[in-house]
Amino acid sequence: MKKLTKSEFVGDLSKLVSIETLTSDIEQNTKALDYIESKIDKRTNIKRIKNGKAECLIACNIDTRTPDICYLAHIDVVAGRSDQFNMIVKGSIAYGRGVSDMKFSIPIGYTLLNNLIDSKSKLSFAFVVTTDEETGGYDGCAYLVNEYGFKPKVLIVPDGGDNLIFVNKSKGVCALRIDSIGKPVHSSRIWDGKNALEPLIKLCGEILRRYEKNNKKESWKTMINIGKLQGGTFVNQVCPEAYVTLDFRFPETTTSDAIIDEVSAIAKKIDSSLKISKSSVGKPTFVDMKNLIVKLFIESLEKTFDQKIKIKGTYGASDARHFADLNIPILMIKPIGGEIHGENENIDIDSCLLFYSALNNFLIEFEEKKLQLHR
Repeated sequence: MKKLTKSEFVGDLSKLVSIETLTSDIEQNTKALDYIESKIDKRTNIKRIKNGKAECLIACNIDTRTPDICYLAHIDVVAGRSDQFNMIVKGSIAYGRGVSDMKFSIPIGYTLLNNLIDSKSKLSFAFVVTTDEETGGYDGCAYLVNEYGFKPKVLIVPDGGDNLIFVNKSKGVCALRIDSIGKPVHSSRIWDGKNALEPLIKLCGEILRRYEKNNKKESWKTMINIGKLQGGTFVNQVCPEAYVTLDFRFPETTTSDAIIDEVSAIAKKIDSSLKISKSSVGKPTFVDMKNLIVKLFIESLEKTFDQKIKIKGTYGASDARHFADLNIPILMIKPIGGEIHGENENIDIDSCLLFYSALNNFLIEFEEKKLQLHR
């Protein structure tokens, strides 16, 4: 097993952070993927897939679209100050844009892959890096699963579960836009026109009446955020057109179709001309904690970190949702770190190195027990 040294990890992570891989910046994301590819063993089967505004790197030790294990990461990040793209290390903590979400995982991913190449492992392993997770992953992971036919048997995605919390379930997302068309007139003769904002305000009121209580405290229930309500130009003009965006986060007990049907029914009663469109939809994930692969994974982490791994659901969405229909074990957990998207985004370097060792041990044991696990 190749040891991932602290100096190598810090150097590689610093280089990745310095590349300003905003989701929309195709040039910078390509530059980052080029760097990642340069770190991968030349004997690896590597594919670069472009779709829409995204590019995906798929590196496999065995050429297959159905690997035993996929290690999934994304290189794109949200915007930050210019100085956040210059990684700073204080003690064992690295600070910078994307160190936790989720560039820390990339040197770990290609080192795991290189180890399998060196050992001539028969375990099929895919290291996948995408470039559009922060905007939903529709040109990236969704395309890989639904169009390209990429269907791993196990998914490792360290994009949730900060501070060594194993994510056993995550909420789905259903983001909608509702458009309203009115008839503009001077507000002194409002009866001659139609205000496009009014039906949207009524719609929001009814939806809040149903879900507002869920929004008041942490729970595993459906929640709703009114993200944007926009319309009108002048105070003395009846609004001619308007729209509202709604962001539902829902558990595995419901579906996006059920939410859309509910909103459609409300909208129809208020104003049948309201137009509803989907802007982002993703399914919730749910992990069977009795699965032997899941148990083996957690055991590997507990042995390496010498501590009990906590298990909890997460409220945020990740590219893992695009694999939900495959009904495969989704292994989501991260080293110590946090404040993603914030001014002090950070990751603990020593924790990352232990995380790497735990994953490497898991892969070794998985290969040894593969036949039994798949029975």
